[in-house]
Amino acid sequence: MVVSDSEVRVPDAETPARCPHCRRPFRTERLRALHVGDSHAEDCSADQREAYDAALEAEREDLFVYHLKVVAGLVAVYAFFFFTYLAVSMVQASG
Repeated sequence: MVVSDSEVRVPDAETPARCPHCRRPFRTERLRALHVGDSHAEDCSADQREAYDAALEAEREDLFVYHLKVVAGLVAVYAFFFFTYLAVSMVQASG
């Protein structure tokens, strides 16, 4: 399946990486490597498979960092509401 440039939006200022199999443009080499490994796994060369594995590992690391940030944000929101509740209840108890 060949994907034309008109079907995929890539800004003109960026030089897209292109899939060697279907010529689809990508913003980064990492996205191209993920596409090649997922969509053209049977046609991958050893270098392309290594690039896919490295890109997949980088995606996993990025997702882990994102999850840490989400958990930290939830803890911060919980702590804010807890301390706000504590302060309000102390003011009401003393007044």
